[in-house]
Amino acid sequence: MFMTATNVFNISELKTNSLIKKNLDNKKFSLQFLAQSLESFSKQKNFFYKEQKLKTAYIIDILHNLILKYYFKKENKFHLHSCILKEKYGYLYNYYINFLIENKILILLAKHQKGKTTRIYAINEYILRGNIIRYHNYDKVLLKKHKNKIIQTDNENGRISLIDSDIKAKLVEDLFKVDIQFDRSIFYLDSTKSDIDVYNKNRYSVECIKDGHIFYHFDNFGRMHTNFTILKSAIRKNCLQIDGEETTELDISNSQPLFLTKLIHDSDTKWVNSDEYELFKYLTINGYFYKYLMDKLEIKDKGLIKEFTYKVLFGRNASNSKADKEFSKIFPTIHNFIKLYKKEHGDYRIIAYDLQKSESNLIFNKIIRQIMTLHPDVCLITVHDSIIIKKSCYDIIYPIFKTKLYEEFGLI
Repeated sequence: MFMTATNVFNISELKTNSLIKKNLDNKKFSLQFLAQSLESFSKQKNFFYKEQKLKTAYIIDILHNLILKYYFKKENKFHLHSCILKEKYGYLYNYYINFLIENKILILLAKHQKGKTTRIYAINEYILRGNIIRYHNYDKVLLKKHKNKIIQTDNENGRISLIDSDIKAKLVEDLFKVDIQFDRSIFYLDSTKSDIDVYNKNRYSVECIKDGHIFYHFDNFGRMHTNFTILKSAIRKNCLQIDGEETTELDISNSQPLFLTKLIHDSDTKWVNSDEYELFKYLTINGYFYKYLMDKLEIKDKGLIKEFTYKVLFGRNASNSKADKEFSKIFPTIHNFIKLYKKEHGDYRIIAYDLQKSESNLIFNKIIRQIMTLHPDVCLITVHDSIIIKKSCYDIIYPIFKTKLYEEFGLI
């Protein structure tokens, strides 16, 4: 439900990590979103609602987590599970939710149907479109639960972890070693004020990094989401520092189409024409894929081409889709493979999931594994298909990055 710090590695690995422990020990509050319309309300420690004494901090925490999830998912629709709410906010959790609804902060979209669905809520638009400021949440119960989330042992509810546990420990440890040039970041960020959602989530992330309020989450498909993954590219490339040194980013060109190449190969499919596949493989491995589509479709904006590609890869491939029609003219049998693969698995999202798993396996379990083996002191952070390191480490890390990438696609 909430975008909280979630960890899935052995607690003993974190106990030896003095940097993480020091950051947690020094942490006295959680930095959270606060709708400016609730600023005066936030100044009181408690309030009474239907003869029950409630915590103001809990109201702000609930709304903060929903706003944060909205910025990640870009969807104003939330399934709130009673068991999770009760565990975090106690047996009075319904009073907090009803207070938010009664005061038109949340809207109930759908009621609970026994055995079918949970209640579905939305944040009132006036909250999202209004000013979002910061709140220092000092509630000791919430803070303790937040810290326990970071250091608890978690078996992923029986799922097999897609990232090795010692790699996860390394990734989390290194998050605390990265600094951000705050004023410079705000300079870049001011250009995004036309999109209030983009501005708010980036501003929050910049402030969190500056204040050492690190959050992270490993999803079910091998991706690690952090303060850094939601930053705009310009900020990541120009404003991050490790040990006071500028950083550089190594990324995989046309990553998703490239891993589609691997998926087609590993599927041993007869659906794809061999000559078409060889062209597709050549374009993706050499990083020419988007340029090729730009030329074919006579579109100069690479962003539009990437959006076009993602609609085909990750969408429902409707017969009236303009993107699908154009893609099928250029790569007809590969387009057919995409549709049949989704149909065979009964889920149009399956390609997105499988490509992300493949990307995760290469980045984390192969590239970072090799870096940890050969250069264990190198600090790095990841942004899905890329890693960020100090510029002075480029000459020793780039060959590892490139070699593992070539090995993955049988070029070595």
